Parts: sequence; C-alpha cells; structure tokens
Amino acid sequence: MKRTAKIIAVIIAAVIAAISLASCGENSSAGAKLLRSSDKLVIIEAESTGGSLLDALNALKEEGGLSFEGEDGDYGYFITSVNGYTPDASANEYWAIYTTLGEYEGVAYSSAEYGTYDYDGTTCASASYGVSGLIMVEGEIYVLTVETF
Repeated sequence: MKRTAKIIAVIIAAVIAAISLASCGENSSAGAKLLRSSDKLVIIEAESTGGSLLDALNALKEEGGLSFEGEDGDYGYFITSVNGYTPDASANEYWAIYTTLGEYEGVAYSSAEYGTYDYDGTTCASASYGVSGLIMVEGEIYVLTVETF
C-alpha cells in the first residue's frame, strides 16, 4: 500500500512539473499582451523576455485575439494580412513595424531615423527587423500598422 502511494505521488509530481514547464514556453501567449487589435493596427506589450514577435503573434492567433497571414521569405517571415486586411499595393500600402525596443544586448532593433509611431504618449521607432527577427523583451511595445510609402 505504501509503495502504491509513493508511485502515485511520483506520477502526480511528474505531471505537475510537465505542466509547469509547458506553460513557460516561448510561444506562450502569457508572454505577450494584446493591447489593441483592429484591421489596420495591432499593439502588443511583451510581458516576458524571449522568443520573437512572430512567436507572440502565433500565440495570440491561437487564443483568438487576432489573425494574420504571411510567408517565409529571404529576409524572414513577411506579413501579408492582419485581421483580414491586406494592404493595397496600388496605393503603396504595407505593414510597418514599430517598437520601443531600441538597443538590446548590443543590437539596435529600431531607429527613429526611419519613422516613429506614437501610442498612448510613448514613441515607438521603426523596427530594424521583421517579425521573425524582432525579439520580445519584457515591458517593450510592438506595433503593426498599415503605412504608405
């Protein structure tokens, strides 16, 4: 009887450990909070550090907070549609990415030289990386919005 109780306790401990580890994954939507989501604007705040903006978008997509489509290209993942909106190429529209993440671990992830976006009193600079190369850093803001050139 004592041996059976020990085996059950070990199994329960293993299940709890597995659930805890699974909930800490980089794709966990707990790592990103959707602040705003419409057809031409998505604003996300990183709640933890790790993974890419694409990982956060995928997690938010899985929980139903937004939808997006895209494709892998020579320079990473290319967003083609967000929340059902595809930019009008004939009007020179495209999905632009802005972030408050400047330099992190010696790498410059954005530059105001190429444009800014103001959100709730916070200035976000044009991202130097796409969604698959832009890392998530706790407390930073990430903006996807339709722009024209």
